[in-house]
Amino acid sequence: MDGVFKTVTCMFLVLAAVVFAEDYDVGDDTEWARPNDPKYYATWAASKTFRVGDELEFDFTAGRHDVAVVTKDAYENCVKEKPLSVMMTPPVKIILNTTGPQYYICTFGDHCRFGQKLAINVVGAGGATTPAAGGTTPTTPGAGTTTTTTPTAGSAASTLGGASFLVAFVSAVVALF
Repeated sequence: MDGVFKTVTCMFLVLAAVVFAEDYDVGDDTEWARPNDPKYYATWAASKTFRVGDELEFDFTAGRHDVAVVTKDAYENCVKEKPLSVMMTPPVKIILNTTGPQYYICTFGDHCRFGQKLAINVVGAGGATTPAAGGTTPTTPGAGTTTTTTPTAGSAASTLGGASFLVAFVSAVVALF
């Protein structure tokens, strides 16, 4: 009976983490493009609370935009050289799996300088409900198409990012028993 209770509890907690995750289409109808208002993405993010397990989806035109994960300094100064990672094939889906500030820019032309950049702050799954804000460097940059998070749909890195989050979560639950 004790084993059944542990199994059911574990399954419930995993399901709860998946059910309560939010999916965000970055920029909503504007998508990920060079905005008319340089503060568009800051305004878009300001009313949202990003949590571990949530997903960002960047929709954009291939060959005209990309999504680069960068440091705080690169974000603030629109430094395109040597990003932590760059994803060029839309849609880019990123599962947020670490807390703290995260920074994204477009490296095409002067898009970043014209406002195609996004700074968010990720809180724990049950964390405080403070809106998105800036911060420091992402803590777990990924390889190729991934970041603090999980990258474009269908890539091996994407699957590993989501699996890593799930394994860490289940391990924490099992450790409680």
